Amino acid sequence: MDYLEQGLLAPARAQLEALEATAPADAGTQLLAAEIAWHDDRVRDSATFALAAARLATDDPDLGCDLVSALLRAGEVVAAREYLSKPGWSGGVSGACLARLADFRLGFGEYAESLALLDEALATGKGTAPIHFYRGRLLTFCGRLEEAETEYLHSLRLEPTLGEAALALATLRIQTLDSHHLPILQAGLQRVAHGTRDHAAFEFAHYKTLEDLGRYDEAWQALARGNAIMHARTRDYAQLQDAALQCSLEYYASHPLPQPADVPEGPQPIFIIGLPRSGTTVLERLLGNHTQVTAAGELFDFGRQLRWAGDHRHIQDDTFFRRMEGCDLGEVGRRYLAQTQWRAHGTRYFIDKQTSNWMVAGLLHAALPGARILHLVREPMDVCFSIFRAMFGDAYAIGNDLATLAAHYGKYRRLMSRWHALAPGAILDVPYEKLVQSPETTLREVLAHCGLEWEPACSDLSANRNPVSTLSATQIRQPLRAPSSGIWRRYAAPLRRLSEALSEG
Repeated sequence: MDYLEQGLLAPARAQLEALEATAPADAGTQLLAAEIAWHDDRVRDSATFALAAARLATDDPDLGCDLVSALLRAGEVVAAREYLSKPGWSGGVSGACLARLADFRLGFGEYAESLALLDEALATGKGTAPIHFYRGRLLTFCGRLEEAETEYLHSLRLEPTLGEAALALATLRIQTLDSHHLPILQAGLQRVAHGTRDHAAFEFAHYKTLEDLGRYDEAWQALARGNAIMHARTRDYAQLQDAALQCSLEYYASHPLPQPADVPEGPQPIFIIGLPRSGTTVLERLLGNHTQVTAAGELFDFGRQLRWAGDHRHIQDDTFFRRMEGCDLGEVGRRYLAQTQWRAHGTRYFIDKQTSNWMVAGLLHAALPGARILHLVREPMDVCFSIFRAMFGDAYAIGNDLATLAAHYGKYRRLMSRWHALAPGAILDVPYEKLVQSPETTLREVLAHCGLEWEPACSDLSANRNPVSTLSATQIRQPLRAPSSGIWRRYAAPLRRLSEALSEG
């Protein structure tokens, strides 16, 4: 495994050959085979080897965690969950391993179990700054904000340059003149290594605090510095993301969607899609109030099943489209449901709020015609500035540069228009501003699209007390109010070119 982490495939293959000769029926051997297959772009083989490893016993907790990761990556969520529940293999683990186990549980929506694992790490003296941060993050998701603040402060006392803790602390609540953390942020900025991810996080935290305090000129300077650091670090990711989107645009400009598959039995997904920060969490929380709907969070399962179908690690390039032309999208849908229907917990629908599924929205419809697709639409400057002021890291690298973001927004709108043309009536556009200003009217339209009856509780955002693990975890617990539109106008001058580019696009 060390060879693979260093990118040394030849020695890794030699190690695998030796293990296959001496210990073929060993979990570690099968896991190494799964890792090599993944690096060789053999997704299906990687899944097969990971499943084989899961059938073998191991008492190595770190190897067990690596195996769960391999299963999840290959789209075998049910097997990963079952393996995680096996007794015996996870005893006496390190704090870092407990944190990994907690993260797995969080991915399954098991918040109490995740928190218990972090509590175990602290109780056994294995608490580190990252452990306290992870616990604070989980408490934030559960709405326990005062406890979360204590954990973030503790993590920064242990590691004053832990940028993600500083950013979480700043975004936990509105900072005021009487109560803010500016001294902690300024001290961290003096000590943090410049140009690092931690440095960028401190700049984003500094921006948020200065904006809350009404110091907008200084706030913009901090935001610009934070994005410049991240753009320098993630430029290659941004180019890959742009190339993938361009490839989709070109392919679907001249190719139809496959005919929709048959509708499998059992609970069906409601996909909520759209750009980040477009209001998807608001809709998820409102819709999740319905008695026939369960909110399952941001699932990666559909993309994983597309990778399995194409036997390719990427789902928006020439190789993928070439391989998918002969694939059965109905099988993709069936495999997706096999890995996700347990999340419905007895309701008719479960919400999959993986926002980036807008890039494959037409395939969602073709593979899962029983699904409902809701597309959040927000005013261009509001959503683009909201992306720019959030730190997404590698996951949404196009958000760190205004010119790149403007071009990306134009391509997003073109691809969504193409999906509407290819699958008329399959996708319901839900304007964010209308949702917030007229929730009942908008939700009645949403429920009609989903084939659900109106329930008055749906329009009460504060009634939903379930955990939420998105960037909106703190704001979403407040009652619905007028949309926070126009915040970008505080920075109209430096955002002028973005405004012009969006107007032209």
